[in-house]
Amino acid sequence: MSKRTIRILALVLAAIIFIGAFWLYQTGFFSAETAPPPGKEMGGPGMPKQENIPVKAMRIKSGELVDYIAVNGSTVANEKVFVSSEVAGKITAIQFSEGMLVKKGATLVQLDDQELQAQMRELQVRKELTQKIAERLQGLYAKEGVSLQEYEIARAEADQVKAQIALLSVQIAKRTIRAPFEGLLGLRQVSDGAYLSPGSPIVELVSINPINIEFSIPEKYSRQVARGTRINFRLDGSDEKFTATVVAKEPNIDANTRTLKLKASAPNPGGRILPGAFTNISVNLAESDNAIMIPTQAIIPELNGKKVFVYKSGKAEAVNIETGVRQDTYIQVTSGLSAGDTLITTGVLQVKPGSDVTITEFE
Repeated sequence: MSKRTIRILALVLAAIIFIGAFWLYQTGFFSAETAPPPGKEMGGPGMPKQENIPVKAMRIKSGELVDYIAVNGSTVANEKVFVSSEVAGKITAIQFSEGMLVKKGATLVQLDDQELQAQMRELQVRKELTQKIAERLQGLYAKEGVSLQEYEIARAEADQVKAQIALLSVQIAKRTIRAPFEGLLGLRQVSDGAYLSPGSPIVELVSINPINIEFSIPEKYSRQVARGTRINFRLDGSDEKFTATVVAKEPNIDANTRTLKLKASAPNPGGRILPGAFTNISVNLAESDNAIMIPTQAIIPELNGKKVFVYKSGKAEAVNIETGVRQDTYIQVTSGLSAGDTLITTGVLQVKPGSDVTITEFE
């Protein structure tokens, strides 16, 4: 017998064995081996009856929700200036200490004004003299003892001396350099006895109460942030939270970065927050008092939307939902759920609409 004939016979035999085994299976020959274990009933041909699916759930509550974005920024002094002199002169006294808090108008530096004071004393004498002459000529003019011209010349000389005194008073005042606003002094740049030129820096003065925070937000959020918007911020390396309020913003968006620059203001009693510090900022975009938040793991994405399962009378019921703000592992539900609903949070991939479920734990 040829090898080809043997191969054909082997294939035929295998086919006969397969068909026979299939026939025996269909007639129930193997029913003993394939019967379900005791206590497990058949729900249909070859299908076991469905049992209750164990799940975890949570009772939905409404609460406060703050939608925010996280950005970085820097603290900035409310006011900052290098105190300098308007006039030239020699320093005769330095009346401040480095790092001290000074009030507006406090004397910081005194320049030499001896020459001006001497000129002032001379003018005061001339003032008294010209005033008396003008008064005497006024009485004589009333009695027609002098002409009107003589009286007017004497009156003009008295007024001229008064104007010179006023001008000299301003020059003397500029020899006393005062703090233009209340603030904290930095390190002094001059020494006693030094000669100051106009504009030479003496000491830096900064106002840090309130303290300002400058930061930028992406263009797409620019319409959601305005004057009065609250922000929370932390200083780098600290967990303490501070609150500030937006007080101003740039009138245009930066074309290079596509961001909008804003300034917020925060109270800073005692000067705890120093200018120039790096800050981590959360900008509040919207607030709600009755928001519904659910775990993102409970949501099943679908082609045309999203759904969740809620527990009702021992069964799972599918509910289509719409979502809003996402925060970490939770997301806002804007429609589809209400406070008081029982949301199935685990086992959602095994659950089908109408499935019998058993809640093993409330989260």
